[in-house]
Amino acid sequence: TATQEDLNEMIEKCKQMILDSQECTDERKWLVRRLIELRLRAQELRESSDFNLFETQVILGHHLVPQKYQIPSTGPLYCDHCSDCGFSCHWKCITDIRRVCAHVLASEAGGYIFTKEICPEKGLSAQGYKCAECHTRLTFKSAWVEPRLCDYTGLYYCQRCHWNTMAVIPARVIRNWDMEPKRVSRLAAQLLQLLNERPVLLLEELNPKLFELVPDLSLIKKLREELQMMKKYLVFCPEADIQGLPWRIGLRTHMIENSGNYSIKDLVDFQNGVLMDEIRGAYDLMREHITESCELCRARGHLCEICGNNEVIYPWDPSVILCQQCNTVHHRACWFKRNHCCPKCARIEKRRSTNND
Repeated sequence: TATQEDLNEMIEKCKQMILDSQECTDERKWLVRRLIELRLRAQELRESSDFNLFETQVILGHHLVPQKYQIPSTGPLYCDHCSDCGFSCHWKCITDIRRVCAHVLASEAGGYIFTKEICPEKGLSAQGYKCAECHTRLTFKSAWVEPRLCDYTGLYYCQRCHWNTMAVIPARVIRNWDMEPKRVSRLAAQLLQLLNERPVLLLEELNPKLFELVPDLSLIKKLREELQMMKKYLVFCPEADIQGLPWRIGLRTHMIENSGNYSIKDLVDFQNGVLMDEIRGAYDLMREHITESCELCRARGHLCEICGNNEVIYPWDPSVILCQQCNTVHHRACWFKRNHCCPKCARIEKRRSTNND
């Protein structure tokens, strides 16, 4: 067991190695984690009370929070539970943890690590015939150490690190529109569960051809763009705020915030028809409020300046078009008759010319 002096010396060496390493590299990230672990171990040695033995500890990115379970026959037992990724272990086993916190991996990668390759398998030989996590020797001679392939990482694991957990694989969804769950390791399962509802997939950038394969994706995108237009009306409406529009109507927030981000849960729900029902329900509710129920929102509608018709039109109406320069709304037919010439833009240009003269 390392003494306080040994730990202090290791801390100083680790700090120097961090300063000598290049910024934003994997080496520096691991050194920072190591420094945190050393400082925590030094703190544990300084604090000898039983209470402090069960404080939150940070190991490999896990913020391990002690959990106390009262069992009358044997007394209290303590386990550590990571507040970020849900990883759990006995407090006596925390020194043997080998798995980096899934929350740390997701944060460093900005989302999913593998979205381009489906099961990027390299083979057991590339792993030295060892488990990718705990480095246990793998062999086909014993069922206890038989290698198990993780469909997400493409790596092989032992049975302790791979429980045959089933999960939807992002790369399979993005590349093949395949929602069938596959077997993944414990680390991958935690990572996928952590990111399941996070809208980190820019689907159109990752695979634009998917919108041709699945036509309703284009419809979803169009509806989301129109929801964003409606949001501009509702955020300034006191009546809408009382009714909980647009945020408290059961629709996922990112569906209104942008039109390109999706989570894996979104895509699975889309395949099942759940997402389309949610969006259509919210769309109809918001549209009814703006165009029928609320006088304030209705008063913010537009009149076509080209034809002078008294019909109130809105940016999301299928028969209208927005000027890309000034966002003025016109009838689509009037716009084409006017040869794509916006009266408001013409006035602005004329005013600028007059001022310059």
